[in-house]
Amino acid sequence: HSKLIVVESILDALSVEVAGFPNVVAAQGTNGLGSTDIEDMKLHGVTAVTLLLDGDEAGAKACGKLCPKLEAAGLAVSVKALPSEHDPNSYLQEHGAEALASFLVSDAWTPSELATPEPVPDAVSTRAADASGQAPGTSSAGATAAPFGLLPEGATLRVTYGLRTYLVLGLDKGARKLRATVRVEHAGKLHVDTLDFYSARARRSLAQDLCRLFDEVPETIEADITRLLQACEAAETKGAAESKSQQDQAVIVSPKDRREAEAFGRRPDLIDAIQADFEKCGLVGEASNKLLAYLAAVSRKMDAPLSLLVLSSSGAGKTALQDCALSFVPPEDLVKLTSLSGKALFYKERLSLKHKVLALEEGDGAEEATYAIRNLISAGELVIESTIKDLGTGRLTTMENRVEGPTSVFITTTNPETDPETKSRFFVTSIDEGREQTRRILVFQRQRQTLDGLVGNMAADAILKRHHNFQRLLQPLAVVNPFADRLAYGDDRLQGRRDQPKYLNLIRAVTFLRQMQKEVSHTKRNGETVPYVLVDVEDVRVANKLAHEILGRSLDELSCPGRSLLLLLDEMVEQIVKRLKKKDTSASLSAGEEHRPSRTAVTFTRREIREATGWAHTRVHRYLKELVDLEYVLINTGRNGTLCRYRLAYEGQGKNGERFMLGLTDPEDLA
Repeated sequence: HSKLIVVESILDALSVEVAGFPNVVAAQGTNGLGSTDIEDMKLHGVTAVTLLLDGDEAGAKACGKLCPKLEAAGLAVSVKALPSEHDPNSYLQEHGAEALASFLVSDAWTPSELATPEPVPDAVSTRAADASGQAPGTSSAGATAAPFGLLPEGATLRVTYGLRTYLVLGLDKGARKLRATVRVEHAGKLHVDTLDFYSARARRSLAQDLCRLFDEVPETIEADITRLLQACEAAETKGAAESKSQQDQAVIVSPKDRREAEAFGRRPDLIDAIQADFEKCGLVGEASNKLLAYLAAVSRKMDAPLSLLVLSSSGAGKTALQDCALSFVPPEDLVKLTSLSGKALFYKERLSLKHKVLALEEGDGAEEATYAIRNLISAGELVIESTIKDLGTGRLTTMENRVEGPTSVFITTTNPETDPETKSRFFVTSIDEGREQTRRILVFQRQRQTLDGLVGNMAADAILKRHHNFQRLLQPLAVVNPFADRLAYGDDRLQGRRDQPKYLNLIRAVTFLRQMQKEVSHTKRNGETVPYVLVDVEDVRVANKLAHEILGRSLDELSCPGRSLLLLLDEMVEQIVKRLKKKDTSASLSAGEEHRPSRTAVTFTRREIREATGWAHTRVHRYLKELVDLEYVLINTGRNGTLCRYRLAYEGQGKNGERFMLGLTDPEDLA
């Protein structure tokens, strides 16, 4: 058998066999195991030895002598320390075979753990109470160290090999580093050194120092350092443990909080409730921006999340909008940075950005990282392969690092000349900088100083907690759009090829947000059951309203003469459509159908514009060019000497000052 249990007497060996462990030998006393016996063990394939000696002082001292010998022979050694009044046979008689068997297979100790040379009263109860798997150390005077598990401040772990106690302080772990301060105690002597575990030279230097100081053979100390390295690799640093603990606690939703969050998600006025909560948390106005930011944050759980770029003047409130929206995101799903270097994202942990919100306070702090951000949004992952030095061989090799998305990205900037390739990946919005919005903000700032404002601040914590729980409960459901074939998008511009997916994802995000109000269906894909929810007309209505506000345009972007010409062209085309409809009525009635001329099918020349408007040629030429440049009017023909004809892309929206978007399907037509 490759694993052997060593006891003192034949009676003890028979007791261990009764407990179900035939791989046991009797050493015939505490001094019965000699070098020849150890060689015989190795000759017959033994690789690990468990010392189960008597719990008295003689047994403890025997363990202290045997462990270095066995380790020097290359055997893995473990010790099972019985209570001071017991040997294996007495333990069997008092507790029974099942208890002895449980004691032998107990995982309360690690295989590298050995008994101290001094007897420890009630050692079984003391060790069993410790679940961390490390042995107590000893002081220079040989007294028992502090109870195991109560490590000194800053210590990561403590292990004892033979009579040598190793205390690891300030463990620093990383993908390619493992460093710590190691404190070694043995026979009243002490040695402290800072060790780079992944440096062969540093390990060799420490081994030489310990061999010289403690008068040990090199094989024993080298085996100690190897096992200490493995223990440090398996150990969790204090910071990582606290972070993991905080994250585990953060995602716990109590039954009461769950009921409240689910009731919030089922509200028929969910969209209005979200915007009202923004107001209560300190952000006034900006209705469309608030909803878009919330949708972008929630969409992090989707396979194609939305990303938001807030472009506005300094001091307008773009950071306030972003910070308020991010306060609704659960802390475990938010990665917020002030600055970002060029390749920093490529070297993050593989899942550190998956289904998270990555927020940058200012675009200027991430200029070098725009390439990485674009690829993270478009491809959903980042992959880099770099050259590194192999720590074992010293040769250069390559290492691939992969960072998985999808990730929702938030950025604010004051630079209107942001790279178009970057802007095309985002929903680009701006802050209302009008005087009326400024007036509302100033009034709100004054109200925050009153008693009502103080009460409102206290209520904001409960609101944020509800939203955190609501977002945690959102399931990663697929979204199916049954209206996709009936939707339309402006096809007059090349940019529509990139903008339409953003519009369709906006509809999906609205549906995803409202999933608790919908019935979950299931389908099969690649043999797996996939749950999904359907887009309804209300989802399209909400998305269209946002698209008009965010992606749309306003007649205010036109010069005053340009706007006047557009309205005159709109009236001219409407008159042409009416004449065509009246002219074709008789023919269509005889065929049993009604002919409906399309506004976009009507074409006209500059001469017809001058005749209809009474404008001079120079004036028509100048402002018609403005309308063509801004794509309110499209050139239909005019190449190779043919007469230049135009058609109107504008459909009459925005006359009352509201923003609009060309080419979207009216939700009422989907009902």
